[in-house]
Amino acid sequence: MNNNTTFWNYLKNNPIEIPIIQRDYAQGRLGKENLRKNFLTDLKKALDTGKMMKLDFVYGSSENERLNPLDGQQRLTTLWLLHWYI
Repeated sequence: MNNNTTFWNYLKNNPIEIPIIQRDYAQGRLGKENLRKNFLTDLKKALDTGKMMKLDFVYGSSENERLNPLDGQQRLTTLWLLHWYI
């Protein structure tokens, strides 16, 4: 099933709780400068053009009406930080 949504539409109905345990942010690792540059270029292009950017899926469980992501934590954090920065 393909359920595309925007970050804000998702947050309206689904509070998110990021677990304390989280692996390192892949784009911040040494030797991943090209990955980081390409990702930031793609984010800027999506913002400038208004075109949808696919950030893959978010997987997790729901407990007490909160999403506890197991995969996709970095994507959610990136979107939150981008909103905060803008």
